[in-house]
Amino acid sequence: MKRELLRMDHVNLEAGGERLLDNLNFQIFAGEIMGLVSRSFKGHDQLIGLIGYNRPITSGTVWYDGKIVNSYSYSDGSANRVYVIEQKSHLVEGLSVVDNIFVLRSGFRKYFINEQVLLEQTERFFQENGIHVDISKRVNALDSLERCLVELGKALLLGCRLIIVDNPGNFLSQHELPEFQRMLRKVRDDGVAVLYIGNHHQEVFRIADRTSLFYDGQIRKVFERDEMTDRAIAPYIMEWQDQNQLPDLDFEDGVLHFHHVHSGSLNGLQFVLHKGECLTLLDMDNRIADDILGLLTGGSACARGRITLEHELYTPKRAARYLDEGVAVIPKDPVEHLLFPHRTYMENLTFLLDRKLGRSLIPGRIYRSIRDEYAPLAGAAIDETNILNLSLEEQMSLIYYRVQLLHPRVLICIQPLARGDMLCRRKILSLIRESLRQGTAVLITTTNVSDTLEISDRLMVVEGGICTAAYDKPEFDRIAR
Repeated sequence: MKRELLRMDHVNLEAGGERLLDNLNFQIFAGEIMGLVSRSFKGHDQLIGLIGYNRPITSGTVWYDGKIVNSYSYSDGSANRVYVIEQKSHLVEGLSVVDNIFVLRSGFRKYFINEQVLLEQTERFFQENGIHVDISKRVNALDSLERCLVELGKALLLGCRLIIVDNPGNFLSQHELPEFQRMLRKVRDDGVAVLYIGNHHQEVFRIADRTSLFYDGQIRKVFERDEMTDRAIAPYIMEWQDQNQLPDLDFEDGVLHFHHVHSGSLNGLQFVLHKGECLTLLDMDNRIADDILGLLTGGSACARGRITLEHELYTPKRAARYLDEGVAVIPKDPVEHLLFPHRTYMENLTFLLDRKLGRSLIPGRIYRSIRDEYAPLAGAAIDETNILNLSLEEQMSLIYYRVQLLHPRVLICIQPLARGDMLCRRKILSLIRESLRQGTAVLITTTNVSDTLEISDRLMVVEGGICTAAYDKPEFDRIAR
């Protein structure tokens, strides 16, 4: 018989006059992997926070391990035995694996530390749990998978019976993710519960025993094992689909060419990107994004091979002026890197437009014309004087609107769907689609194709710095399966 580990019964949580969790009913059993797919980001952080800590709620009751731990009448702020593995590391970078596992553990009371004993204990514990990591390393020398495995080991040592894994496809490569999922299945089989949160339902369906669809602070549907199919979830996501089709592409000429490029982790990478085309590079090793950005923005040069932009050699000197050359970049964390927090919406939108126009001041008539053009798209946000007040979807839209104003030849997007809820990601897809309609060539690098296949015309798999497979759009259905 299944043992219930967590139950949230009719939980409501309000903050700032907004209901973030709305009559939420949710349960997880010991020894299961519960998937969670968020349609909207609303309530996402609050749900994770309430599972881990018994903070005040507006109404409802929370049970953990058979006991009431939180209710509308009493919340003591105590922590439940829950561990969260997410993009942000919870390990101390400058210390060793052993120090992170034992010395920093709550309840460790020894004044004199026998390092050899702790090393042996850590090695024995990891072996018993099937965790294969070089424990002599310092944390800052671990790769993404090793870091996650160490955090998993730490969670088990702390006695956590529930482990929350938040969007691992955003920070693990296509090689690393299956290995980490294998370990999650092992801890599941040992009786530990896992809440697996994913950006895309297909990723979650592959590992989950059940999957919950989370939307606006509510669990709208729980899919049992035999229901976790594209057909079953289709009615719930149909309304998000953008039915607009792209115009036929003109493949007569290429815009950007990589000719057997060697640089950093690139070992002879070759591809051609055409006007109005979206090409996705699936980075199996999670290593090529920085090298490609360095080459296209002047940070590095080809050791061998060459890059051409519209058949002219793209030298490091040209790359240093990449914006003037018609190359735009949206990095993985664009809000932090591309927006000015305390500037107005219009100041952010028109930033760099002076370079496009070739003049230091933007004429008033052009400024007014831009405002009139984007007001219907941005809505009330266009009058915002501090963009920190905008939602993530509005901030991301602002970034893509700025790019569209520049009408670049090439747009480089690094993991464009790594942030935000489903609705935000749908918006990003529509914004990329609009850039394609303008004739911009879009190059996406990602470690998880997920929804990017929807707008891609071609997919190239890059492994060891070179293309190992290529697929055209008619073959995408087979890839997704």
